[in-house]
Amino acid sequence: MKRLSRHLFQDCAATSLVTLGTLTFLIMLPQILLLTDVWINKGAPFSVLRQMILLAIPQFMVGTLPMALLTGILLTLNRMARDSELVIIKASGVSIWQMLRPVGLLVVLFTVLSLLLNWIWVPRAFFEFTTLKRALLTSSSALTLQPRTFNRDIPGLTLHVERQDPISGTLEGVLIHDQRNPKEVVTITARRAHPHTRADNKAALFLEDGSRHWVTQAGYYRHMQFTRFDLGLEVVLGLVPAHQKESVDELDPDELLAMLDQGTPEKRHAALLEWHRRLAFPAATLIMGALALPLGVRQSHRTGKSFGFAAALLILILHFLLLASGEALATRKFTTPLIGLWLPNLIMAALTAWAFHFGAQGRLAPDWRWPGSAAPVPDPAPPDPHGSMTR
Repeated sequence: MKRLSRHLFQDCAATSLVTLGTLTFLIMLPQILLLTDVWINKGAPFSVLRQMILLAIPQFMVGTLPMALLTGILLTLNRMARDSELVIIKASGVSIWQMLRPVGLLVVLFTVLSLLLNWIWVPRAFFEFTTLKRALLTSSSALTLQPRTFNRDIPGLTLHVERQDPISGTLEGVLIHDQRNPKEVVTITARRAHPHTRADNKAALFLEDGSRHWVTQAGYYRHMQFTRFDLGLEVVLGLVPAHQKESVDELDPDELLAMLDQGTPEKRHAALLEWHRRLAFPAATLIMGALALPLGVRQSHRTGKSFGFAAALLILILHFLLLASGEALATRKFTTPLIGLWLPNLIMAALTAWAFHFGAQGRLAPDWRWPGSAAPVPDPAPPDPHGSMTR
């Protein structure tokens, strides 16, 4: 039994890990292409690109963990069924509850990994990723603007340039629309501009031969000609944390608890929703892994190769549709976060208990009959070709 448990655990773990890597890469591919575009067009260092890709991995693994676990277990059991290994295991008297021990160990490991991702690694990685992205888009070394295009990389600023020197970075034919102060919107034109860094490590544009237009709070139009003008972009350069944590996705558990206790009603609701979401997704991983076993052991050697993938896909679509719908209802306050995020898990847990109950009996569903109807009549035995014939 120990050898069987070791064999089952190793096969399920190997298939699940390969599936995890494949699914994570496929889902991350659009994000990798976007970061590659920033690397090519913005001139960002490759080391920064590599760090941003590594920081994005935990965010995507939160969703791919239950997918990989369910798919890996089903594919492994599907292969064992096609090779008649499941038939031999069942004929040896091994029950589904005995097979649950090695598979359950793998499910617990994946669930613990999901908890660590949701509570520790993802908030830190999301905060560092956002910091790197903001610093990258607003650093002078990455201030490569698309000519004859309205560039809005810097919040509150719209920049339009006719040409940029690829070597010196000098901008020519500059038009700037500054809305960072809603009470005093400014429009600036300049013949040329030179990006540079101030002593406080903030980005700025040194403008030459231009004009500045704005309307005061009293409603008066103002116009100013200048030969030289230094416009601060008010963004910190360098790849260091330069912004406060604004989203609940970036908060550590202690900060999330502080928001639950001291935040405004809107922030408390968002923090409560995030708290339940960080617990609901690991619970979904546990349920998906447990549901895979009774579905997998009911396969036979006649089952097609695509059965495991098709079954996993249908279950995943159902579960994540329920989770997404519940989270959307809780976000819009049509229901509480507790109900919105945990009712889908309760439904899938009931389905898992159903599958285990009938899977232990060698079937996945009861024999349905209308009340009062007779039991189904078994098929008659075939005639014996060597028997006697009656006249």
